[in-house]
Amino acid sequence: MRLLIVMLTVMSALGLGSEHASAQDVRTVYAPMAFHAEAGDLRTTACLQLGERVYPATAWWETGSGTGGGPERTFRSVIVAIKQKDRGALLKLTDTAQARDTGRFDRQADAFFEQFQSIQLLAVPRAYEFDGLVAFLGKFQSTRQTAFVPLVFAYNGEDTFRFLPSRTNKASFRIVTDWFAPSGAAPTETPSYCADADVKRATHRVSLVPSTWRPSALLLTGAPLDAKEPLSAVATRVKATIDRMKAALRVGDVDAFANDMTPEGGGRLKQWFATAPQNERDRYKTAFVDQQPFFVFDESPLLVVYVRTAQRDVQVLYFTVAPDKRLLWTNASHLTTSDEVFKQGPLFAAAGSTKPFSSLAIK
Repeated sequence: MRLLIVMLTVMSALGLGSEHASAQDVRTVYAPMAFHAEAGDLRTTACLQLGERVYPATAWWETGSGTGGGPERTFRSVIVAIKQKDRGALLKLTDTAQARDTGRFDRQADAFFEQFQSIQLLAVPRAYEFDGLVAFLGKFQSTRQTAFVPLVFAYNGEDTFRFLPSRTNKASFRIVTDWFAPSGAAPTETPSYCADADVKRATHRVSLVPSTWRPSALLLTGAPLDAKEPLSAVATRVKATIDRMKAALRVGDVDAFANDMTPEGGGRLKQWFATAPQNERDRYKTAFVDQQPFFVFDESPLLVVYVRTAQRDVQVLYFTVAPDKRLLWTNASHLTTSDEVFKQGPLFAAAGSTKPFSSLAIK
């Protein structure tokens, strides 16, 4: 277990490929985005468009020389360098920006050299191309555990690629790894894709990361709260829930307000209300009551609601569907990777336009 955890920490990416793989082997797939709720991860209907390559079950990276595309050739060279503990060769194959930090590179190279002595690479069933990256999911086995570890290359122009020994923080990369190799889940050879219906119903499309090579796109389904179609029923439920919460705060009924929150969030709020000064409690009540919801993305079981404050700032509320079908305000004080998608970047910027999200609408 410890060895695989170390690998997950030090390995960000290697680009891989099949000795017979070529550009025409890439197909478009849609990965469902995971939402990290307080009580656990939820699969949503937000879909990230990617390019996928499928590889044979054999140890294809150990055969052939010079065959395949740029990612395949570079991957073979990286594996050889690691197995031979050839620090100089590995440095030449590394992304230029990351190679400049020689101290960090040396530490990571030592970790690779050590790990490959005790952990076996069993398979590399798939690779995903998006946002200037080729991310491969390597299936590694230690004496205690089998797990998938994401390995990534950066596109360097003209079918050349460079190894990224440090983990990338791109939002799209996190979505991919959360999907294919979710934390705590047993390894699976075949990922679960978005349903065709979820892809077809999408109304908005956003690129989370600027890229000129294999840009990804997140597909979402949304509408203004006052729109008649296609989310009028969802909008009605959202407005009713928020109105009920506002009414509870106006009369100081914190228990009723928390009843429309997840147990984790509601519990923390009631604890805070029990000890916070009156002026802070009043400020919280006013801020919530004054905000006005104006747009919702229905990524069931997640609803992403954009609201305007009294100062015309934009904020985001997450709601999830409870077993009794009620909407519950989720992650009220819980920060996750999902915030990088919905509360930052190009999607959040589009919320503040004169016609919110119109620039992202699928024509």
